[in-house]
Amino acid sequence: MNNEKLWTRNYVILMVINFFASLNFYSLITMSAGYALEEFLVSKSAAGFAASIYVGGAVFARIFAGRYIQTLGYKKMFTLGIIGMTLFSLVYFAADNYIFFCIVRFLNGFAFGVAANTAITIVSSIIPKNRSGAGVGYFTMSQIVGTAIGPYFAILLSENGYHAIFAFCTLMSALGISLLPFLKLSELEKAARVQGVNLAAKGLSKYFEKRVLPIAVLCFMIYGCYSSIISFVAVFVNETGFSWTASYIFIVYAAMVLVTRPLVGKLFDAKGPNVVLIPGIAVFALGFLIMGQSRFGVMVLIAAGLIGAGLGCIQTCTLAMIVGLVPRHRLGVANATYYIFLDTATAVGPVVAGLIITAAGYREMYFSAFGLAVFCLPLYWILHGRKTKKEGGRLP
Repeated sequence: MNNEKLWTRNYVILMVINFFASLNFYSLITMSAGYALEEFLVSKSAAGFAASIYVGGAVFARIFAGRYIQTLGYKKMFTLGIIGMTLFSLVYFAADNYIFFCIVRFLNGFAFGVAANTAITIVSSIIPKNRSGAGVGYFTMSQIVGTAIGPYFAILLSENGYHAIFAFCTLMSALGISLLPFLKLSELEKAARVQGVNLAAKGLSKYFEKRVLPIAVLCFMIYGCYSSIISFVAVFVNETGFSWTASYIFIVYAAMVLVTRPLVGKLFDAKGPNVVLIPGIAVFALGFLIMGQSRFGVMVLIAAGLIGAGLGCIQTCTLAMIVGLVPRHRLGVANATYYIFLDTATAVGPVVAGLIITAAGYREMYFSAFGLAVFCLPLYWILHGRKTKKEGGRLP
């Protein structure tokens, strides 16, 4: 394995499969709240739960995926996740009541958690360490494109009924399966077996990596805000008279990420996290303020763009920081720790957002997200930023 080369065959194949998995994930999470409201006539908070339990399954999966990824093997673990996503996407067709629907959501989320955690762990292991910002940045662009196209197709296909969305998601996962035979990880698997250090971890260290906890806590807050967008923005624009923006919100969001992310990765590698994260969090917060104050559809799209640019900075930077904070044999557990916090926020967020919407309204919910995002600025400085400054602005 050539540690100086970034664009390897495995790297590109993983990007493509990650793109298909993201299409599955974001198409389903975008439609789930609306589907529960329309098909099962549940409350808005129950609809939020239907959206968030998918992520709950992913959290549960990551706890074990990070621990056993080296024991089972990278490719076997990744294959199980992608096949599971395909099978459970098919089961949505049979979900004829709210409880069954939530169970399928959980299982589908579990499979996604296995696949996603394995993918980022493999990528973190094969990219050159001195290009971690660029490597992670380019890779996660595949997810961002899925973030835009998935919701767009979900909204478009919903005009033909929700079963069309289920069929689309099944097809996307199946395309991922078709690429698995071309993924060659024998050298990485061999290195993992030789190291075997993960097996010596004791207690909670088997499942969690304490060195990434400060970053994980920060991302818990950030993604708690973001979950309000992916779960309720389609309903928000319909109820406020901006329905024409529904098909464009995630496209604008993704376009801003695609523009900023390559630059962010290179800036991180050159200057360190503070130069990227602090402005990124500020821009992210501003997007929620504009969303809450939106009186025109264009304001909604501007807000989506700012949120996308900010989140792109935050995600690229924090994932690249993990590569520098832990040895490679701990990357599986470290990535699992990071995503457990992130996914928990994405699971809890829609429920909290639904409660705020019920009590006060959509605009007040976005103002609350703005306040939480602003709080993340001093939180980051306390947890990590001031330490990085003392080290000259770079990670060790």
